[in-house]
Amino acid sequence: MTLRRWPIILFLLVATLATIRLVTTLAEPGSDDGGYADFRDTIHAPVVAMLDGVNPYDVSAYRDSDPDIGQAFPVYSPHHLLLTLPFGVLPRTAAGGLWWALNVVLLVTVSGFVMSRVKPEWGLAGTAGLAAAALLSNPGRFNFLTGQATLPLVLGTYVAFTSPNRWLAGAGTALALIKPQVGIPVLILLAAAGRWRVALDGAWMAAAASAPIVLALSIMEGSPGQLISAVRDNLDTSLSGDEATSSFRIDLLGVIGRETDRQFGTLVTALVFLALIALGIWLLRRWGRVDAVALAVVSLTTLLGLFHLPYDELLLIWPIAALILAGGGLGLGGWRWWAAGWMLAAAFNPLTVRFLRIGRGLDTITSLFLILALVGLTVGIVSRTGRTTPAASA
Repeated sequence: MTLRRWPIILFLLVATLATIRLVTTLAEPGSDDGGYADFRDTIHAPVVAMLDGVNPYDVSAYRDSDPDIGQAFPVYSPHHLLLTLPFGVLPRTAAGGLWWALNVVLLVTVSGFVMSRVKPEWGLAGTAGLAAAALLSNPGRFNFLTGQATLPLVLGTYVAFTSPNRWLAGAGTALALIKPQVGIPVLILLAAAGRWRVALDGAWMAAAASAPIVLALSIMEGSPGQLISAVRDNLDTSLSGDEATSSFRIDLLGVIGRETDRQFGTLVTALVFLALIALGIWLLRRWGRVDAVALAVVSLTTLLGLFHLPYDELLLIWPIAALILAGGGLGLGGWRWWAAGWMLAAAFNPLTVRFLRIGRGLDTITSLFLILALVGLTVGIVSRTGRTTPAASA
């Protein structure tokens, strides 16, 4: 057996173990914890509710529509409901199997995307090895077992920043906009990187895809104003409930709020977000090109800036792999290892939820690691001699 086959075998083994763990820990009806709880509550049940004439953004109506639901539908963009429509027309078990297959395909696709830019000569073995490592990580395990929709956002973000095809890049941006706390920073930082046309294309694509859903939900609610009111109430519930101080949150305000037992209002949240995004804009413009370092800036400022949970760390797959494997240090000097090391520590933090287990953990340490990675990245970029202009818009 050649050495190149071992990464493939490792990936198949890890994926098999993760799948076994998934099917043996499926969420109980009404529970917000357990295997595929997020798939049930954010992918399948919202579409079923919508098809039954219930607005999934209406927290009480949504929960009343299905006793199996364990958590409210988060304020994802309306086109999320359009893209997940095929899953809602299937029985939950069949839809879950299809979602499992899609997650595996997306994990391999994202890993192949990354390795084609970092170590293309490693071929399929490199892709399988990175996919196995990602699945072994805390965010990879969290995403795989809960059935979250993180990998489409990761792929969309990468395509948005790198594709020379304007329409493909715009579609990637629209995909990232499924989750506003990812899509909004991506829009702003795309413009900062010189890809403002891509940002505009992604915005109108997302708006166009959302339009039929908004129309349907407005009819259900009686008017667009009532729909907006339901969405606002949903958001208020999320920001003032247990999620506000969730032990899973890794964003800056989430950590501070959890450790001080405080909940922050819209103004403080906006100011912290704008401060981190301003740092991201400045670093991108100083760096002057769109590569793994730029994506590290985008990912870290995004993760720390708004409400995020551990599975969103999958955004770091490319930055970590590139900083570790790429030759020449990518222009960061010794700070390359500082940034990569802390991002890697965050992804494999042993103090957080354990491998292939769903449960609560100590994610404050993870956030500290992300902050240290951003500090190292900032120093590395600032200490780099010279300054280039942003990449041309695409």
